[in-house]
Amino acid sequence: MSSTIDHETPARPPKVSVCVITYNHEKYLRQCLQSIVDQRTDFYFEIIVGDDCSTDGTRAIISEFARAYPDIVRVVLQERNTGGTGNYLDVHSRARGEYVAHIDGDDIAYAGKLQAQANALDADPACSLVWHRMQVFNDSGSISVPNLPGVGMWPNGRVELRDLLRFGSVGYHSSTMYRATARLRSQLIEGDALDWLFAVELLRAGHGCYLEAILGGYRNNPTTGISRAGDGQVRMRRLYRQHLRHYLRQLPEFRRDIFVNCLINCLVDFINHRPSWVEFFRIALSSFSLIGLFQFPALLRRYRVIYPKIS
Repeated sequence: MSSTIDHETPARPPKVSVCVITYNHEKYLRQCLQSIVDQRTDFYFEIIVGDDCSTDGTRAIISEFARAYPDIVRVVLQERNTGGTGNYLDVHSRARGEYVAHIDGDDIAYAGKLQAQANALDADPACSLVWHRMQVFNDSGSISVPNLPGVGMWPNGRVELRDLLRFGSVGYHSSTMYRATARLRSQLIEGDALDWLFAVELLRAGHGCYLEAILGGYRNNPTTGISRAGDGQVRMRRLYRQHLRHYLRQLPEFRRDIFVNCLINCLVDFINHRPSWVEFFRIALSSFSLIGLFQFPALLRRYRVIYPKIS
């Protein structure tokens, strides 16, 4: 995979690298990038914008920001369409900061985001990943209630690897900031990967931290994202099953948690009349845990707190 940087890299090392992944985000990218350059911090940060061969005016907006903020903005222009996972890995591999934040090109950073997350990582050297709550909005600007729980869901705001393997994602991808030493260095599996896989890998290096503050906006756009565009829901569920099988092999000590995860997703798909419930049930059978079965009712109640609507 090849790409180009369209201007010289600033000499000053940043404390935080903000990686922005974009593809055909002409309508949204200017707002996204402006929300990042407007961040006020007591440290230097860089923004690395990676475009995956957009066919609209996305690259013109990237060039505009690179000219306006040459000491902050670095540009990666893919020479061929690599897909979301390839673009993500390439751009994140170029991050020079001690900490790395991820923001999709159609989402927004709210004031104080970078400072709050860097402070959390500074305060806890054993923490490898920090999430925060986000507001969910659509193209009309309508705001919905944040659909992830407050910090009270997690004792002391702490999230463990077991939590991800039991319950799935606990935070939006654009809310993540992680310690660069925990970064995924290469592609673990063939093809696309879900955000959840990246989070699992980061928590293999330490625990996570979940901030109560709402520090970003997540755009719920029905035409973009792997889970929304076209047959995205079907592809997302297929990828999730692949990831669960992968970790069932790689992390056998978490077999019970993966079993619970599969049972929950079997129930979710059955209730929503998705035929994929059968495949989740098969993985549950292959990872069967009697203790997990006894724990399932209590863990399902906790899952319903994380995700009030089973969907």
